[in-house]
Amino acid sequence: MGEAARMTLGGDKAAMAVYAMVYGFAWLGQSSYILVLGKCLQGILFHIELCLPIATALSCLLCLPIAVSVRHLSDSVLLCFINLFLILAVLTIVMAKMYYVGRPAQVNTFAFAQQMSFGSVFGAASNVVYSYAGHWLYFELMAEMERPEQFPRVFLINVPIQVSLYLLVACWGYHFAGDKAEGYFLDNLPDGPAYRWASALLFLHVAIAFLVKNVVLARALHQKLAPSRVDVDLREPQLQHRSSLAFHLWTPSADCVAV
Repeated sequence: MGEAARMTLGGDKAAMAVYAMVYGFAWLGQSSYILVLGKCLQGILFHIELCLPIATALSCLLCLPIAVSVRHLSDSVLLCFINLFLILAVLTIVMAKMYYVGRPAQVNTFAFAQQMSFGSVFGAASNVVYSYAGHWLYFELMAEMERPEQFPRVFLINVPIQVSLYLLVACWGYHFAGDKAEGYFLDNLPDGPAYRWASALLFLHVAIAFLVKNVVLARALHQKLAPSRVDVDLREPQLQHRSSLAFHLWTPSADCVAV
């Protein structure tokens, strides 16, 4: 998107400003994934009662192996396909459990939420906008496609599924939980096997989503720090020679030669 800004808005300043906003937004968005991973780990180990900071730190350690194992978005196609079925399994477990338990007698539903404020409306609207805010990743995806002109198919397939799932979950959750609904969907379940399984599957789902965006951020950072090494695999035999040469010859002016 930075290069698109360079071509449409003109100049390096526009490109750098857009790069900073896009990757800054993505970096901040990763923090929300990490928080959800921590909540998921709390749900898996609900009998231990982990605090969120410790659960979040443990989640980061668990995700570290996959975070450094995938170098290109094209390597995550199968994971993304599996990810769809993971979230469908999570929603099925939660919604089935809510249906089995039934709607409590003290639950109330309203056409308009009571005691609305600017903050509550703005916060809810922000969540809706954030749910559809993956457009910054589109150019990154198209850049690795063999036939980028086929990318519009994403909207024909993904958007109806995404909108339908959001509406179904929102209506289902509000019907059974009403004004007692929790913001974190899984918190509407009581402690038990269903809560643990849903948390475990959601952990895997969010970890894959985190991985996909982490690939883009890590690659962007790698291109800034060592652009000539961004496509070098650690398993390549010539890397040892390159690293050795870089160790002996490194100076600010000789770095490119060493690599």
